[in-house]
Amino acid sequence: MDKIIGIGNFGCKVAEEFSQHPEYRIYKIAPDLEERGAFCLDPQPDMQTYEEAVPTADIENYFRSIRAGDEVLAIIEGGDPVSGTVLKILSTIKDASLHLMYICPDRQMISQVQKRDDRIAFNVLQEYARSGMLSKMFFVDRPMIEELVGDVAIHEHEQKVAHFISYIFAMINFYKHTDAIVSQEILPVDWCRLAVLGLTGLEEDRQQLQLMFPLSQIKDIHFFYGIPQGDLEEDATLIKRIKKHVRSHSADKTSTSFSVYSTTFDQTLVLCAAYTDQIQAFRA
Repeated sequence: MDKIIGIGNFGCKVAEEFSQHPEYRIYKIAPDLEERGAFCLDPQPDMQTYEEAVPTADIENYFRSIRAGDEVLAIIEGGDPVSGTVLKILSTIKDASLHLMYICPDRQMISQVQKRDDRIAFNVLQEYARSGMLSKMFFVDRPMIEELVGDVAIHEHEQKVAHFISYIFAMINFYKHTDAIVSQEILPVDWCRLAVLGLTGLEEDRQQLQLMFPLSQIKDIHFFYGIPQGDLEEDATLIKRIKKHVRSHSADKTSTSFSVYSTTFDQTLVLCAAYTDQIQAFRA
């Protein structure tokens, strides 16, 4: 993914964090945006009115640098009424390879109207993905991310959460575009378009999957092992430990695969991507 589209308030904050990586071009669409290079929507009272008021021709012009076949990641947060614009916005770049990140809000901390909008978008967009109109739909559960981020000063809270989300996506995208040293990869079947990313580790106390959303009925998991160069050269037990770790997450209905990469990091970084073709239930 080399084009990132933030839609709505928090979607734009996550998109902005990708700007730390020069390979990405960032687009932002939201009401009340005054920064250069962003597209400012007219504020609307509700989700339906946002959908009806999408200025399609202006959006097409804003996206004129997005070409057929470009990999695009659009980011929205459920419960934001601006999410009503998503399908019309994506229809203007339908010839691109479209991916969607859907951030589930803290559903205990939103209004009934926001919860209704969240439920509508969550369900409709999954069907949109399963139809093949999206290459992938990635789920992110914001409360789970906040737990992973831990305690931070209140004025840094949203930025740290947005940075964590963008970092995991950017690192896995980096791995996917880098030659692996060792790879035993099983490509997920084409119809497994619902996905979640996460972290894990080779250490005994870190081997449990820490997914960014509680994905159910997982069909495929791929592990990305970022290993310091020194460990690759000196640790003779490494491949044995990696395969043991991969096997520990295999199951009758879940296939597992892995790839190993050399990094300049001080420590090993293990990320994963899990896929399913099953619609995820809305958890209130």
